[in-house]
Formats: sequence, structure tokens, C-alpha cells
Amino acid sequence: MKKSLLLLAAAAILLLCSSCIVHSSLVYFDKDTEGVPNLLSNPGFDAFSLDPDQALLGWSIYSEGDGNQSIYAAIDPKVALQGSTSLRIDASDQTVVLYSDAFKVRRYGGYYVRLNAKSSEPEGPQITTRLITFWENGRVFSRFKSKMKTSNEWSKDTISAGFLKPGVSFGRIQIVIPPFEKGSVWLDDAGCWEVHHFRID
Repeated sequence: MKKSLLLLAAAAILLLCSSCIVHSSLVYFDKDTEGVPNLLSNPGFDAFSLDPDQALLGWSIYSEGDGNQSIYAAIDPKVALQGSTSLRIDASDQTVVLYSDAFKVRRYGGYYVRLNAKSSEPEGPQITTRLITFWENGRVFSRFKSKMKTSNEWSKDTISAGFLKPGVSFGRIQIVIPPFEKGSVWLDDAGCWEVHHFRID
């Protein structure tokens, strides 16, 4: 009986170790993006037109909530982590939601998502970043989420995702900024990369 228990314990340890190995394969880093194209068309929130409706190429901005304040979002040439601009969102009583343009994703791809953000305040709003994947017909397939508390220093949020099911077609990055009362937040140096391809027999 004691021998059987020892064998079961050993098997459980091996199972736990193997599951750890599988999980770790889905942890990616900035270094994994070297030489890999960014799937976002405007990762630095650059201005592409003087027309306000066309300026922020590659992104769409929406507001949600029952508040009555207008949201203010602007391409800011005075604050940047990379390049020469960032996207500034000023305080309001509305939730601000950004969606990237769609990009192709593959069933066996491993994806790394990154977003950098800062606030004008020591304790800014908590920003949620999602990688949302879709079926070809536009229905949501899956969501991968991470949250980041902002401060007056640049902070980086990342998502590692993979093992998508058959039928997945395209993806978008979603960034959600909840209502906040004071100051501004800035977004910069975003990205999504296919950094791995799982070989399935």
C-alpha cells in the first residue's frame, strides 16, 4: 500500500512538472520580437492626417458609460516613450475603449502583446489590455486579458497567448481606460507579434 502511494505521489509530481513546462512555453518576452513584424499598423500612435477623423490610423476610439462629459484624446508630440508621439487621454467620466485594426492570426501561432502607459498622477487609472480573436464571421473566438496600474512613470503590460482552436481568423487589440477624475494618461509603443509557431503532429 505504501509503495502504491509513493508511486502515485511520483506520478503526480511528474504531471505537475510537465504541466509547468507546457505553461512556460506561453511566456514570451520583448527579445522574442526581434526580427518579427509588428502586426499593428500604428504601434506608436503616430499622426497620419490633419483630419481628426483620419489622424489616428490603425485605431478606433469609443466611449462607454452614462457620464455626460466628452472624451478628449489627442496625439501628443510632447510626450513619447518611443518615436516622436504618444496618445493622450484626458480625465472624464466616460470609459474610453480603443480597438486596433484587425490583423491575421493563426491557429498554431504564439502571440506576444505589449502596451506602455503612464499617468500625470502618482496613482493613475488601471488600464486593461486584451487580445481578442475572432472567427471568420466576426464572432468573438477568445479573449486574453491583462491589467496594469498606471503611475507617473512609464509601465509596461504584456500578454502571452497561444493554443488557438480551429476556425480562428483574425485578432484585434483592445485597450480599456476607466473613468478617472484628474490629469491624463499616455499610451505608446504598443504591439502584437507572432513570436512562435507550434508544431502539431
